[in-house]
Amino acid sequence: MDPLRPTDVKCHCCELANPEHLSSPDWNAAGLMRGWRCGMCNDQHHQGDPLKMAQDHEYECRARLRETTDELYAALDQADDYRDKMKAACMARDYVLREFEKLARHHRGTDFGCICGKRNCETLAIVDVDWINDRIATMHRLDQTG
Repeated sequence: MDPLRPTDVKCHCCELANPEHLSSPDWNAAGLMRGWRCGMCNDQHHQGDPLKMAQDHEYECRARLRETTDELYAALDQADDYRDKMKAACMARDYVLREFEKLARHHRGTDFGCICGKRNCETLAIVDVDWINDRIATMHRLDQTG
């Protein structure tokens, strides 16, 4: 549990969650705590009358709905940004794999070294790695399937 984040408690009158530091404990006649009351229920004294409670909490419910809607749109915007970044990363990966594939056409291993003429070709050492060839093959399979 994060000590910097306020703890939410449920008001036993209206059943809305409120931060503990903005709520008051509700004591019974014997001095035992029955639960918590939000500031609205403490101030308005509607004492369980559903119509009065609904009227008292209308503004708070509208504010919570507005906050929730803002959070929803922020989360949707963030999801769009992450999707765009993911697509850009996949496109960049495919571009790099296609460049490796082009290099592999001009650098292949033979019994005497690389087809480019070098015996210890650095490019061949990079291009002829199994995981790169596997990724290129996977890229081609995905291109063929759609």
